Amino acid sequence: MDTKNDKWHTQLRKGTFELAILLLLKNDSMYGYQITKKMQDDSSFPIADGSIYPILRRMSANKWIDSFKEEYEGRNRKYYYLTDLGKEILEARWKEFLSVYTFLNNLKSGGREGNE
Repeated sequence: MDTKNDKWHTQLRKGTFELAILLLLKNDSMYGYQITKKMQDDSSFPIADGSIYPILRRMSANKWIDSFKEEYEGRNRKYYYLTDLGKEILEARWKEFLSVYTFLNNLKSGGREGNE
C-alpha cells in the first residue's frame, strides 16, 4: 500500500524535517544545500531540492535559527546555526519525539512495557 501521498505522511514529514534540521545544526553551522544533501543522503524522508528554504525561513522567523554569510569561491553562502531558543526547542521536541516513539513502540509490542 502506498501511503506517501496521504495527509498523515505529509504532516509526519513536516515535523520530521524540522527536527532533523535542528539536529543537524546542533553542533555545526551549515548552508542550505548542505542540509538538503545530508537529508537526501541519510534520510528515509528525502527532501526535494529547494524545499528546505521555506522551512529555514519559518525556523528563522521563529528565532530557532539564525544565519551569517561567508564567501566561498567568490560567492556568498548563507550558513544557519541554532540560537539558544533553537537549542531549547530541540531538547523539548526530542523529548516529545522519544515519548511518542516509546508509547507507539509499547503499543506495537502489545502494551507490555519493559517486556521482550
